[in-house]
Amino acid sequence: MGNSIKTWFFELIEDAIGSKAMRKFKEEEEKKTKESKIKKRHQ
Repeated sequence: MGNSIKTWFFELIEDAIGSKAMRKFKEEEEKKTKESKIKKRHQ
């Protein structure tokens, strides 16, 4: 259930701000996630 709410929420935001801006946001979030995983491995 939580995943469907998250999907709905992101679709709502995407409709409000536009798909181009939302795609940029998702790319930034993925980059942050990858960087934090790399930092955790090097600790």
